[in-house]
Amino acid sequence: MRKLLILLLTVVSGFNFCIAQNNNGFAFLKIDSDARAASMAGSYTALVNDASATFYNPAGLNLAESQSFVAMYNDWLWDLNHSYAAIQLMYGEHNLALSCTYQQNPGVEIRGEQATEDPIGTTDPFYFAAGVSYAASYNNWDVGLTAKYLFEKSYLHSAPGIALDFGVIKKEIYDFTDFGISVHNLGKMASLKNEATPLPFMINSGLSIYILDFYGESFTVTPGVQWIKNEKLYLKVGLEYYLNDYFHLRGGVRNGNESILWTTGFGLNFNSIKVDYAYAPFEYHLGSSNRISLRINY
Repeated sequence: MRKLLILLLTVVSGFNFCIAQNNNGFAFLKIDSDARAASMAGSYTALVNDASATFYNPAGLNLAESQSFVAMYNDWLWDLNHSYAAIQLMYGEHNLALSCTYQQNPGVEIRGEQATEDPIGTTDPFYFAAGVSYAASYNNWDVGLTAKYLFEKSYLHSAPGIALDFGVIKKEIYDFTDFGISVHNLGKMASLKNEATPLPFMINSGLSIYILDFYGESFTVTPGVQWIKNEKLYLKVGLEYYLNDYFHLRGGVRNGNESILWTTGFGLNFNSIKVDYAYAPFEYHLGSSNRISLRINY
């Protein structure tokens, strides 16, 4: 496993050097794409074990107990349309999943080279990602890879791109504690008109600490760290309390630009069907995000 980690870090360093940029685009690749994870402040790297692993850590596919389908809709700022879906087609010794993420920014005003009081029209830029993920076990580590096709369109211009995500999870690295780390968005976009949109290269790591017999039920704590190139280091902590087999309470905190941001939510279980909800307010009184996810195990 040591050789695998060294190889992973070498590949990351090489890509990071080749695609160094001053700013990040494709913001939807940073936005939580599952309500369960979002309600826990996105600290989900070591906990994920269903089709949503395609977004958070592809190694999590190897922890799945069955095939699953996950779909999420996010009521975001300024009428942005953000949605995600993933399906795990194979599980067991070999795990395979497909995913797609879509975001549209409706009503963006169009202006010419000279500033004008009134726009000459509007356009609806959109961004799309489609991925295929694979995961397996290697020397008692769960390892995974996601290859993504990216596409963006803004007014009369469009551009494709490709990116890779890597991830590993180690179960029981300590008693009742799992460890996970994932690397995201190693790749590059083609030029959109005059220049390429830089991708948000980021690294997530975290723990899942299971506390048993907490008032008769289980309690999970997920401390984590997220680093985004050219942005900052984020510290996160997620909490999940299994009130019973049918209802789960969740919460989380993370550092923002000027304040501590909190999240909350819950999950409803109906045998093989699960419904999750997440609420997250924004800084500067800009509003809030409401996510709802549906997951089906089959």
